[in-house]
Amino acid sequence: MAEIPADPKQVLDMALQNEVQGHKILSDARDICQDKLAKATFDFLAKEELKHIEIIKRFAQTGVASAPLASDTLSRADAAREIKGIFAQFGWQYEQVASEFNARAEAYRTAMEMERHGHHFYHQAAENAQDPEVKKFFDFLAAEEVRHFEILQDSLDFLEQPDAMLALEERWMQS
Repeated sequence: MAEIPADPKQVLDMALQNEVQGHKILSDARDICQDKLAKATFDFLAKEELKHIEIIKRFAQTGVASAPLASDTLSRADAAREIKGIFAQFGWQYEQVASEFNARAEAYRTAMEMERHGHHFYHQAAENAQDPEVKKFFDFLAAEEVRHFEILQDSLDFLEQPDAMLALEERWMQS
């Protein structure tokens, strides 16, 4: 992983590039997947990356972390609702999904690695930040990456073991 620059503007430029690349990876994954479950999951996450691009641009203009965050935060409950909705809509296809799993596993793993990389980048950027607003902003983005990773992990778990959905629902009810 590249070293995090001390200049917050350079970090924001890197963050913007990361999010654009993430959007492309997720959009490409959405486009190559044949089943609707995977398409819906990757489409949701690709749209999340677009939101991050706009959030980064707004922060670069305003320098205020709290302004864009109120309406843009993806809470664990929001993520749970989104993924539960995707599973409810397409989960009945789980036998087909399970049989085609190997065709998609690499896309999920690539996306998970991207989210892991993003979390590490934003966490390091927050740790290095001198300005409290900059730290707050990068902490927010780091938390978003964790939520995205969890969505991908839950989706991958479902693909590997569709009957494990009950365990996921039980965990989500606690959110």
